[in-house]
Amino acid sequence: MVRAPLLAVLIALLVPAVAQAAFDVRAFSVTPASLQAGSHPDVTIHAEFTPYASGTEHVRDITISLPPGLVGDPTAKPRCSQAAFQADACPAATRVGTTSVRTVIPPLQILPIEATGDVYNVVPASGEPARLGVVVRPPLGASKVFIASPVRIRPSDGGLDSVITNMPSTVGLPLLGQTEMFIEAMDLTLNAPFASLPTACKPAQARIAAVSGAGTAASRQAAPFTPTGCDKLPFAPSLEASIDNTRTPGLRSVITVPRGHASTASAAVTLPRGVAVNVAALRDSCTLDEQAAGPCPARARVGGAVARTPLLADPLAGPVLLAAIPGQPLPGLRLELGGAASLSLTGTVGGNPIRTEFAGIPDVPLERFELTFDAKRSLTAQKNFCRGRQPVMAAELTGHNGATAKLTAPLEVTGCAKPAATLTVDGRRLKLHVAALRGRPLRRVTLALPRGVRLKRTSFARVNGRRVRRVRGRVVTLKPAAARNTTIAGRLNHRLRKRRAFTVETLDSTGRVVRQRLKRRG
Repeated sequence: MVRAPLLAVLIALLVPAVAQAAFDVRAFSVTPASLQAGSHPDVTIHAEFTPYASGTEHVRDITISLPPGLVGDPTAKPRCSQAAFQADACPAATRVGTTSVRTVIPPLQILPIEATGDVYNVVPASGEPARLGVVVRPPLGASKVFIASPVRIRPSDGGLDSVITNMPSTVGLPLLGQTEMFIEAMDLTLNAPFASLPTACKPAQARIAAVSGAGTAASRQAAPFTPTGCDKLPFAPSLEASIDNTRTPGLRSVITVPRGHASTASAAVTLPRGVAVNVAALRDSCTLDEQAAGPCPARARVGGAVARTPLLADPLAGPVLLAAIPGQPLPGLRLELGGAASLSLTGTVGGNPIRTEFAGIPDVPLERFELTFDAKRSLTAQKNFCRGRQPVMAAELTGHNGATAKLTAPLEVTGCAKPAATLTVDGRRLKLHVAALRGRPLRRVTLALPRGVRLKRTSFARVNGRRVRRVRGRVVTLKPAAARNTTIAGRLNHRLRKRRAFTVETLDSTGRVVRQRLKRRG
């Protein structure tokens, strides 16, 4: 019997020497199974390196840079622990794709090996937004190969980088033990619905950068693909906002975009008249030199921002800074969001009323974006927002699919006295009493009951203590000329088994609308 080391030597002597060639990426492609923008098809990534017959440099490190908008949703699938991954014991529910690897084992180069395996959604390490784990299961009784691929979000354009370092260059074989392994090609398919295509219908191009074990670097761009059907992709964001009733108010705005809609490409928000820039705060803006040197000083902070995306388990958050912008007479806003990834946005400020515009927002699914201006900082109020008509904020948003949305939202004013609304529910009996603020009589009172609940026809309404008419239904509206108080009372069609929300909306003589939500149960 020939001993294993002697067998390896004999085989090596029979193998002719190979001609040397520089390490290179011979081919690279990223191919989605369909091109509908924003859809979730299978996506296949293929890479080929210098074959063993032409060179002997192993591929060691790989960075695959996907085009902006081509993303995977790690929160859509359960995650496999790193311990289970290393033991090849990931639950089937954590599997997000498959892989195929073509290798050559120099002592057996007459037998190229095609090895297959699976791709899993793995618990990321600290500071990583996501991580994929690849298990390759070679034939011939060879040992399994485990490849970890952390995923990073590029700050420049919001695209994803999948990074593999220290690719294995050996494999365990029966009789031969740990033996050199040469990877010639790799295919990785992310199965639907894990990946999402860009929501913009323009050419999308991926890139690969590879480094050999000897330190030779090579790169290649894939042929671009262009998503289609942007007109079929919805874009229906919503806006809500609130402002303090103080001389230097705080202000909060929230833009939400439903999951599955196009990502926001630009956003312009116009504040109501009566809100102006606090000129004193402009002196604290971050200069161009300070921006070039590093982080802006704390004095430039005027608020905070929070962005939530399905790509990350936790939101990105960071300060809102006043910062000089080349070519702009007024400082703009600079948002520095951080967390498991970092994202920087710059917006211009100008006009009367104040208009803030953010352009060039990456094709990243930001499902909720909250922007807050701190009180006693960058804004001043030139009127009492508790009097008169409720102030309104306007926004114009453009999606990466080219669709636009023009939104208006009444600003909820905090710190204002409200009409006193008292609601009691006892079994099937309901009573609502609303008292106006002094000197501001009510001109409209609307009670909206929870869905499926309504007042029976025997119910009635009183204005200033006098019974005026019967009321019924799910929504009841009274329009008195000038009411100090109103009452709505009657019987419900059924008892409330749990706490339900009732909405009371009032309009007073100054034109101010106040909405209050009251939760009760029978």
